[in-house]
Amino acid sequence: MYSSLRRHGSAARGTRAVCRGGFTLVEVLVATVILALGLLGALSAFSMASRATGASTNDTILTFLAQEKLAEIQLLGTDRLANQDTSGDFGPEHPQYEWEMFIGRPDDRNLVRVDLIIAAPEAGRRRETRFSTIVF
Repeated sequence: MYSSLRRHGSAARGTRAVCRGGFTLVEVLVATVILALGLLGALSAFSMASRATGASTNDTILTFLAQEKLAEIQLLGTDRLANQDTSGDFGPEHPQYEWEMFIGRPDDRNLVRVDLIIAAPEAGRRRETRFSTIVF
């Protein structure tokens, strides 16, 4: 019995058990690269969403300002519209937005075409949008 115990002991000591815990350096590097690519994609998507939100807000403000100015023009009617071009801004509420108005001549049915151009800052440059209406 003693000899059989001795054989087991020497056999267990002679072979090494391959039982490791944790990750290898290659696995950690691959996981880090995958994580970095995922974060880069998320930051890129966040940046694009932020720019789109800013552009959408600018378009909404531009549309409301145009509606306001066109309503003022329609309230004047053709008798008060002079055959001249005018321009201005939208006051302290929207100082960076400017407008230009081009008034046409009345036709035989007393219809007047009015073109309104609103300039707005966008991405460091000036963006112009044209609106038109007919006043009678």
